[in-house]
This record gives sequence, C-alpha cells and structure tokens, in this order.
Amino acid sequence: MNMNRRGFLSAMLAAGAYPLLPGCFSSKAYVANGKVRLAAIGCGAQAWFDLKKLAGNKDICEVVALCDTDIGAPHTEEALKRFPNLPRFQDFRKMFDRMADQIDAVLIGIPDHSHFCAAMHAMRLGKAVYVEKPLAHSFRECELLMAAEEKYGVVTQMGNQGHSGANYYQYRDYVQNGVIKDVKKVVAHMNMQRRWHKWGGKTSSYPRGEVMPETLDWEVWCNAAPYHDFSKDLAYGEWRCWYDYGNGCMGDWGAHILDCVHRFTLRGALPKEVSISNVTGWNQYVFPIQDTLTMKFDDVTLEWYEGLDNKPPLPEGFRYADNKGLFPASTANDGLIDPPLKPGKEIYLADGTVWQGLSHSATLVRVGAQDEKVPAFEKAGSDHWRNFLLAVKGEEEARSPFRVTAPLSEVFCLGVIAQRLNRGFKFDPVARKAVGDAEVGILLKGPAPREGWEEYYRV
Repeated sequence: MNMNRRGFLSAMLAAGAYPLLPGCFSSKAYVANGKVRLAAIGCGAQAWFDLKKLAGNKDICEVVALCDTDIGAPHTEEALKRFPNLPRFQDFRKMFDRMADQIDAVLIGIPDHSHFCAAMHAMRLGKAVYVEKPLAHSFRECELLMAAEEKYGVVTQMGNQGHSGANYYQYRDYVQNGVIKDVKKVVAHMNMQRRWHKWGGKTSSYPRGEVMPETLDWEVWCNAAPYHDFSKDLAYGEWRCWYDYGNGCMGDWGAHILDCVHRFTLRGALPKEVSISNVTGWNQYVFPIQDTLTMKFDDVTLEWYEGLDNKPPLPEGFRYADNKGLFPASTANDGLIDPPLKPGKEIYLADGTVWQGLSHSATLVRVGAQDEKVPAFEKAGSDHWRNFLLAVKGEEEARSPFRVTAPLSEVFCLGVIAQRLNRGFKFDPVARKAVGDAEVGILLKGPAPREGWEEYYRV
C-alpha cells in the first residue's frame, strides 16, 4: 500500500475507474463559513464573462481584487465600473505580495501562454484556482500543474463550463449504464472562421513593433513566453493565432467538444500516434487555415476537423440543421452566426450506432432516430462557476480538476505539435514522451522560460 496519491490516480485511470467515481479525492476546503474571497487575473473578454458568473453567486463569493496587464483599457472598463473601489494591479505577482492573506481563490482568464505562471503562483500560496481553457500552453506545463495540484492540495477547476452541464451527466451515465460502449471512432469538428485565416498562411515573420498603449504592461503580458515587440496583431485576441502565445482552434474548442469523450470513453488516456492531413496554409508562425488531426488511442480513433471547408463525412440521418440559435445574432463568433455545421462530434459505436452532439453542454442524440426518447440521466446540478465556489467551501467536488483536465489539455498540446511541424509522430502514453523523435521532444517541453520566470517551472 506504499503508493502515493498520483500513483494511485494513475492506476485508477488505467483501470478506467476514476472518471466514474466522483468524490474519490477531496481537496482542502478553504472557507468553512462565509464567502469565498476571489481575485480576478484578467478582467476583459472571457475573463469578464467568468467574473460576472462567479460574482453573481453573491451568497458565497466576494470579489476582492482586479488584475490585468492592460487594466484601464476599453475591454476592462465594464469590470472597473462594476467594482470601482477594489484594489487594481497589472502584475499578479505584486497583487499576491500585497494581498495574499486576503484571497481565497483566483480566476485566471488571460491568454493561453500566461495561464501557467499565474496558476503556479496562486497554488503555491494555497489558493484555489479557476483557470480558463486550455489549461496551459505546453505539455510540460500541464504535467507541472498536475504535480502542483497534488503537492499543494488545492481546489482546481478548468473553465470548460459545459462539463457541469447536461451533457456531462448524460455522457457519464450513458457510459456507466452501457448505453455508450465499444466506441470505435469519434469525429469532432469546428469549422468556423478563425482569426488567423485572414493571413492566408502567408505570414513570414512576427509583426513589426507598434506604439504601445499607455495602459499596457507588455513585459508582464509576455510572461514566460518568447518576447516579441508589441503589436495589435499579437494582442487583443490575436494571440491565439500565434504558436508562441496560443493553442489554436483545438485548444480553444476542444475542451468544449471532447471533454466527456476524453474523460469517460478514453478514460484520461493519451494517444499512441498523431497524424495530420488536409493541411492548407501551413507556416512556422500561425496556425494552418485548415487541417485534420487523427489520433490513435488503444481502441479508439479520434479525428479532428478544422477549417471553413474542411468538413467531415456525416453519417446518414445526421441532424444537420438542428439546434438553431446556438450562436445568436448578438454574439460575435469570428463573423459567423449559426454556421450550418456547428462545433460538435459524432461517436461511432462498434454495433453501428452513432451518437451526435454539439459543443458545451448540449446533450447527445442518436443519429437516425429523431423521434426516439433518449434514456434518462441525472439532472444537471450547480453550474461550473458555482461548483468551483462550492468546492472551495468544501461542499462539492470540482468537476474539472487538473487531474482530469491536464491530460485533456495535453491531447490538445500534442495536436498543436503536429500542426506546428506539419507532420505526425508516435507517442508513448505510459512514458509520456515522443518515440524516437527529438524535435517533438523539444516541443513537448516548450521554450525555455524568459529570465525572471524560471522559478515557476519547479514543483
């Protein structure tokens, strides 16, 4: 019985047990009574959406600090108006230096490349962390965050909010009850316009430096990642386009489409082989205009299609036009409203049955059985943000802890490596390393952190 918690977790994942046993591990409860004191690292865009959701739980949440490298910029104005009297920071390190004893939990809603250091800093101080997806920018960072979760015993949650919705309960119960079993293939797709498509794969360098806004601390924005001169084509949402700062389409949408597949069907596994095809617009700086990633697991093949015109063959009876209104006219989704093929997946079983579902919390339906009543499943409980807060209070188990979402994010990191190299590779999921491929090994580790940020890469 001389097995540490991580070894026990690995054994359970290998046996396929953990994903079906919520509550198997219990994280430290920070707040026995009263409200969770929350600090926000990131105040605009998705971070502002998350902050409103968390702060809306007024009975159990009190926002105590705001931090954003560009605080005072237009995208942070709503947060500043909503919380006019809170301390404001541009550097999360200074925020913790001043207020660590006044913070119980942290929202981290900043660009992909900067999730890791902020999360590590908070966890070392014993703070609960809600980190937007994808969890981290490199495979190594995901590994270190799992190790930190174990070492510091903190409550963790990744921001794939659909993992607290109806799809989570349905998929979990359908696997447990044998409704979804013997899966042979999963086809996933996200075929909306992406920001990097405008460059047409012709980018040949990083953009020229521009005059920096007075509100922005670019040094802190760059974080541990490689430094490039400020440009609006690197910041303000454009960061997701660039390999140095973002994880592309799969990092953005994979956590909303493949979360339950990975947890309950693949049981937290990593692939043995990754390949890439149908590539258009490849270059060394930004993501391709389109590509198809194929990942082979022990018994399941996963296909990922991205690109406006790179759409998968659809099974007979597919509900092509269902669920209108997924993207309402009031929402700017890279210029497309209700695309004809929405982000989603098809799950092919060995007996010929196919289930299909959209992203986030949309429930599955059986292809070719439009009038069929699906088997019952548990009703959804608290939403993702309240679940996190209740976990911090010790009243619920967080549904997307790092021990579940770090391996999921590692799958996306492997896909990004194939996109970056424009070729496939073999991977050892037990040793968690590339097979005979030094170039992939370098990308698994990621670039050396910039001076002043190295300390975060130790647990």
